[in-house]
Amino acid sequence: MLRPPTVLHWPAAFDTAQNLLIVAVNTKNTPIRESARLEVRRILRDILGDVELISVPGQPLRLAGQDNPSGLSISHENGLSLLAIHRAGPVGIDLLRLPDDPDWPTEIPALANDYLGPKRAGQIAALPPNEQLTHFAQAWTEHEARLKCRGLGLEEWSAALEAHLAPCRVQPLALPDGYLGAVATLIAAENPAA
Repeated sequence: MLRPPTVLHWPAAFDTAQNLLIVAVNTKNTPIRESARLEVRRILRDILGDVELISVPGQPLRLAGQDNPSGLSISHENGLSLLAIHRAGPVGIDLLRLPDDPDWPTEIPALANDYLGPKRAGQIAALPPNEQLTHFAQAWTEHEARLKCRGLGLEEWSAALEAHLAPCRVQPLALPDGYLGAVATLIAAENPAA
């Protein structure tokens, strides 16, 4: 069984040469993400030094230079942002703050079936109602992390999509109460000799 990745809260002392680095940043508790984006990019530069970042709307943030295999992924929620740096290749990270909307659980069956697939939707539906939201939210972050790792946007589940996401290793993250998250890396990037 894999040990969950360590999430370091900024500011933190860490070895920037490690293969997978995950940093949590406390941000403003607002749905307006511009200040969180700026803060995370500043921290990214603090960690990696004076690097050029390539930012294209609708695409993941990248490091300049075609010879740089490092992957970056960022996720924001009200009050917390996550930054993942994977030195060996692509990475996807996702973060979700558990909603307190009482109507949210009624949306879970359709969303799970449409985006997570019939197998995962069935597993969630088989749980007691008081556990469904947390399990759905964790499954959602895992799905989003795998999509980001493969450079894809959100799309509905299909067997072809599931096969495309299969090379991703996804792991849940230990986060503050009220937040769930996951990180995904490509298995081939973890074991380049394999």
